[in-house]
Amino acid sequence: MRQFIVALLAGGLAACGGSSQSSGLTPVRLAIHQDPIAFLPVRVAQVLGYYAEDGLAVETSEVVGGAKALQALIGGSVDVAAASMPDAVQLAVEGRDVRGFLLLYTRPTAALAVAPSQRSRIRAVSDLKGRTVGVTAPGSASHQILNYLLVSGGLSVDAVSTVSVGMSASSVAAVEHGTVDAAVLLGSAIAAFERRQPNSSLLVDLRTPAGAQQVFGSAVFPSLGLMAEERWLRANGDTARRLVRAVMRGMRWVRNQPAEQVRDMIPEAARMAEESDLHAIRQMQAVLSADGLMPDGSPALIEKFVAVSNPKVKVGQIDIARLYTGEFASAR
Repeated sequence: MRQFIVALLAGGLAACGGSSQSSGLTPVRLAIHQDPIAFLPVRVAQVLGYYAEDGLAVETSEVVGGAKALQALIGGSVDVAAASMPDAVQLAVEGRDVRGFLLLYTRPTAALAVAPSQRSRIRAVSDLKGRTVGVTAPGSASHQILNYLLVSGGLSVDAVSTVSVGMSASSVAAVEHGTVDAAVLLGSAIAAFERRQPNSSLLVDLRTPAGAQQVFGSAVFPSLGLMAEERWLRANGDTARRLVRAVMRGMRWVRNQPAEQVRDMIPEAARMAEESDLHAIRQMQAVLSADGLMPDGSPALIEKFVAVSNPKVKVGQIDIARLYTGEFASAR
């Protein structure tokens, strides 16, 4: 089975650069960020031929973070972006008509980790005052999470200094080497940090229902999803439905397979230690959305979350019904 998957992986990745004109498939340009595990369902749909079976030729571009994916979307270089659902609120404030149309994860795969050298000094979010904290990039989802945690912990958003530490290995290295006192780690980086620093604790772990409930007041807080401009969705409704259907098949495959088999879908160059990868995959499987739909009440939670980082967001003044549409996931 693993040899079969490796062969599929090589063929699928090669197909990413193929021509849709010669195949007769409908082209879709999709931007995702570089975390090797977070977007496995999207890659699986490519490798296992789900896009092609639905008449699509999906060209995937990897960028550094969800903010870059949205820049590509607004700039017109891609049709669809995989990004954090709260980003739809940010864009609405800027007058952009961007809507989420498929929810990938029901909680953020994010955690606030403390540098091993600071473990005895930083035991609560309030202890971060005056400290240096790492985030993926300024204004990123990890930065918004940090701001929300600070305010929830009784601090202001400027109570700490923030530093960009990137994702995956670079973010783990920043925490381990003491470049930062703490950092918001995402996806596979959390598992790598826990394996390498078994005695270090996470101040906050949003991957668990209890962690999300403690921070957001809800065990469900929609995270990553697919977004597109409203005009593209209206002009390409059938394409959007087929894309959702194929990605949902990838999500089901990832959720239902043993972690060891899912790991085979990660390009070898992007893999971490096996134990870290398997732990991260199991965590990811636990938060995959079962239906791709936004739960009732979640848009209001997202709006409140974004308002902490963006003073332009006035809670209750945005038409949150326009931030997400379930028509494509419901119609699959």
